[in-house]
Formats: sequence, structure tokens, C-alpha cells
Amino acid sequence: MAQEFWRGRSVLVTGANGFIGAWVIRTLAELGANVTGYDKSEIGALSLHDGVRDRIELVLGDLTDQALLERTLVHREVKTVIHLGAQSNISFAKGGPVPAFESNIRGSWTVLEACRTTESTETIAIASSNTVYGDHETAPFDESFALNANNPYASSKACTDILARCYAATYNLSVAIARATNTYGGADPNLTRIVPDTLLRIIRGERPEIRSDGSPAKGYLYIKDTVSAYLTLGERAAEEGVRGNAFNFHPDEPISVLNLVKTMVKVAGRPDLEPTVLGAPGKYEYEFLTNKRAADVLGWRPAFSMEDGLAETYDWYKEHEGSELERAARVFSRPN
Repeated sequence: MAQEFWRGRSVLVTGANGFIGAWVIRTLAELGANVTGYDKSEIGALSLHDGVRDRIELVLGDLTDQALLERTLVHREVKTVIHLGAQSNISFAKGGPVPAFESNIRGSWTVLEACRTTESTETIAIASSNTVYGDHETAPFDESFALNANNPYASSKACTDILARCYAATYNLSVAIARATNTYGGADPNLTRIVPDTLLRIIRGERPEIRSDGSPAKGYLYIKDTVSAYLTLGERAAEEGVRGNAFNFHPDEPISVLNLVKTMVKVAGRPDLEPTVLGAPGKYEYEFLTNKRAADVLGWRPAFSMEDGLAETYDWYKEHEGSELERAARVFSRPN
């Protein structure tokens, strides 16, 4: 991340009160950017980053409100947009797809259209997802694999991906797409995810629970590596070979659920808390994206090992367990 690029730069981050959005805003503020957050909710993950909320302007609005987005871009003379706002809860989307389609499909074209019609906007980084690939018989998946998404959330993110490439090809918009894998780290208000759930159990002196048989393997990327991915795209989206292209952001190898939990037990120094495996053996799940394009074109590679990232995450939850985290978690758990 180039501090000289971001210092004094006007940046809009949608999904400001989400887990990743709050970390992106925190990092941009530390780099000296002039940050505007955009979110439906005034309460969320931003409150978990001490002092950050006071350093930014937060605009409350819906992703489908094009007039408000355009006014914000013009008023703040925004040069870079990092579009992370979405309905990101897969279970909510399965229960009823329309909110996910509204936020993730209509919301994405609204953001892109607002950027297209605003002269100040120079670069856009937009969040797709690792889920857009769906099922394939071989792995790792590279960016040439078909987008076989077949559930409401994944399908909506595949549409986001396609819309971004459409705007780049048709209107020469400097937009680049991130297909990032599962992200973990401190200040994640979704306490049902495996990393915060496991670490909070360990902090309370409880044995971690594995709901599967422990064999499913996926990529888990530390939040600081995910932030560097989005900021790299924000810096480079106007370049030939970056504009209009999608990039996988993934660790070099996936890790099984069992080994992930055992690593958390290790970094916490609690070998006595052996995990309880609740699930019976079933179909082995394996998801692996190659990060070769990101390495070759962007020079991006994950900087944190799994053990180092989990150690920092453990320290954060040990320090911040309490009412503010629970408040943010309650907001996250509501359907949006």
C-alpha cells in the first residue's frame, strides 16, 4: 500500500460498518486519506475501532439510492470508491433472496452508475466473492473458471462481478474486482463465524466445538491481508491489465477446520482445551483458489501466516470481549 497515493485522497467506502469495511476505513485513516463511509446503519463494526469514527464522515443511506450516492461523490470530490456494501449473510439470503438481490445486484449497478456519472471518480475496487465459482471437479480455481454460483448470495455476487466487468468494458470505467476468500481477524461482529466463536470459547475456558467432522478445508485470509488486497486494487484499477479484471485473494494453501481450530488452541496457549468434534464423516469439502494472477499482475501476496494472524486475532478478542462487541454483534445478526 502506497501512503503517498492515499495521503489526502478522498475515498468513499460502502459497507462502512461491516467487518471488512471498518478495517479498510481504519487503514485508510491511518494512511492519511479523507474517508467517507456509507452504510444503512450508524451502529456496527466501526465502533470496535477506537477513535476511527471521529476521523471520518459517515453518510447513512441505502445502496440503491443513486441520488444520494451521486451527491456524496460530488460533494466530497471522491477519487476512489471501495464498494464493500452488501447483504452478506448467506443464511438470510437463502431464507428470502430479494433483499440480497436488491443490495448486491441493484446496489452494485447503482454504485457503478453513480461513479460513471461523476467526473471526480478515478478508480473503483469492488467486492465479488470466492463463492461465485460454485462447484467444480478440479481445484485450485483460477479466474478463468466458470461462475457456477447456485445459491442466492453467491448468485448475487456473481452478478456484481459481471456488472463491474460490463462497466469497465462498455464505459471504460476503472474498476477492478476482488474475489476474496473467507476473512478472519479482530473486530468481527459476526460471532457465529468459526474464528471468533472458537476464540471466545477458549477465552471463557470452554472446549471449542467443531460442527463438522473437521475435514472440510478452505482458505482463511487475515484481515490485514484482505485490506491490502482492496487498497491495492484501489491504487491500480486504472492500469492496463487490472481495469476490468477479477483477482483471487487467497492464502497459498487451504486449511482444514480441525487444523484451524487446533492452531487457535495453540496460539492461545491452552492445550488442555481439545476441540469437541460433533459432526459425522460426510462428503469432504475442499475449496482452493489460486492467487497467481494477484501475485503476477499486482505483486500481492499474503503477508501473515495463519499462526501470526490468529495470534493477533486472539489478542484482540481477549482485550475487547464485552458489551461493545455484543452490541455490534446484535446489529449484525438482524436481517437487512
